[in-house]
Amino acid sequence: MLNVVNVVLTVNLDTILELKDIAEKLKVAYHPETFDGVVYRIKSPKFTAIFLKNGKVVCNLKKLEDLELWQPAFEKILRDLGIEFKHIKSEIQNIVTASDLGRTLDLNHLVEQLGFDDVEYNPESFIGLVYRVPEFNATFMIFSSGKVNIMGTKKLEDARLALDKLKKMLNII
Repeated sequence: MLNVVNVVLTVNLDTILELKDIAEKLKVAYHPETFDGVVYRIKSPKFTAIFLKNGKVVCNLKKLEDLELWQPAFEKILRDLGIEFKHIKSEIQNIVTASDLGRTLDLNHLVEQLGFDDVEYNPESFIGLVYRVPEFNATFMIFSSGKVNIMGTKKLEDARLALDKLKKMLNII
C-alpha cells in the first residue's frame, strides 16, 4: 500500500510580486533578510503557499485529492490580494509517498543486493539507505524497519512502479 504524505506543486504567475505588500495583506511575517518569500498556511483545504518575488508560488498539500479543493481556494487568495490572473496552471514537482514492506531489512545486505551504483548508505550520518531508481525519477529512503519513503516522482503511478521494482528485487512480490 502506498500513502501520499506530501504533494509539492508550483504555479508561475508571470509577474513580479511585492512580497511586503502580500505579507501585510495576508497578515503574516516577512523577513527578507532570512528568507525572501512569504509563507502562508491555509487551514481548509489544508495547504501552505510560499510566494516568491519572481512570481512563482510553491504549494504543499498533504493529499492528491486536495488538488481539486486547492485551486479555487488559491484563486480566492489571489483575488483577495489583487493579483490578476487568467488561468492558474499548476505543475506537480514532487509527490512524497510512504509504504511498509512488511518485514525488517538488513541494510548492509541490501546495499549489495541493490548494487553500489544507485545506493548511498552511511549509517553513521543517516539511519536509512538511499536508493535511486532513475527510470522513474524516484528516490527511496529505506529503513531497517521495512518502512520506505519515495520522493521525486511527479506521478503517483511512477511511485507505484518504482515500489513494485524494489519489491521484485527483494522478492517481496
